[in-house]
Amino acid sequence: MSELYNLGGSVFFLALYSALLLPQVYCGIRYKTWGFLFGMASGLILEILAFVARIQLHFRQKKFLQHQCRPAFFSAAIYLCLARVIAVYGGHISRLKPRTYTITFMMCDAIALVLQASGGALVGGDSSSSFEKGLSILRAGLAFHVAGMVIFVALASDYAWSAYRRREHWTPKFSCLQESRKFHYFLIGLIVATLCIFIRTCYRLAELSMGLDSDLANDENAFMVLEGGMVAAAVIAITILHPGVAFERFWPEADFQLANVFRGNAHSKKDGRGGRGSGLAESPSRREHHRLPSSL
Repeated sequence: MSELYNLGGSVFFLALYSALLLPQVYCGIRYKTWGFLFGMASGLILEILAFVARIQLHFRQKKFLQHQCRPAFFSAAIYLCLARVIAVYGGHISRLKPRTYTITFMMCDAIALVLQASGGALVGGDSSSSFEKGLSILRAGLAFHVAGMVIFVALASDYAWSAYRRREHWTPKFSCLQESRKFHYFLIGLIVATLCIFIRTCYRLAELSMGLDSDLANDENAFMVLEGGMVAAAVIAITILHPGVAFERFWPEADFQLANVFRGNAHSKKDGRGGRGSGLAESPSRREHHRLPSSL
């Protein structure tokens, strides 16, 4: 069995993920991207534990290995970014509110995570019945994750096309980000990370669908490229092109709460640009509510 767990590749990815965890923690704390930090750090810690387990399996040390759910944390971090990107260009040109994107896809991710974790736990059981049941649940979790990402990519692409066609309607508040080369590079990194996580999840779904005795499931080279390589490329992309750096000081301000109509009117009045508000003065309590910091 040890030949199925490449020692050199496992050590390489263990070292790589350990190294990537440090800048993620540093940038998350420095730029206060707490929700993004939680998703990335959780995924990286699970990747580290998984490759430690693979090294132990190489030396025939029996160790439970959680196979599938790690990238769900990375996709959750990506979902958090989309709502803020929409806020930068304008929630009013989106088919859905920014908060709807975040809440919907975070819930999908949570469901996929629960299915994959529970399926993995059953696969680690001793009885053959629990093993088969666990595989079925794992397949369902991966299929749900893939379906959620397909819908996410479709809606994100639809918004990108809408924003491209309606440049004159972009939110003027974030014009400095809209013209920033760092922000444009971050968007490229976000696209790369999304595609890499999607490819990885499709690979694991195909692997389990064919069965653990299939050629694909026992192809260590395919695993190193389509599992380790794809996840590593995704993490590297959004570590080098970290959203905290790209958004500069605007990460908290670009929270999806900016889609709130009353807050948008308040900013318009303050900047002297008018707006669609009723013209009534805001109460002090409402102004205080607008200054609440982002919790994501």
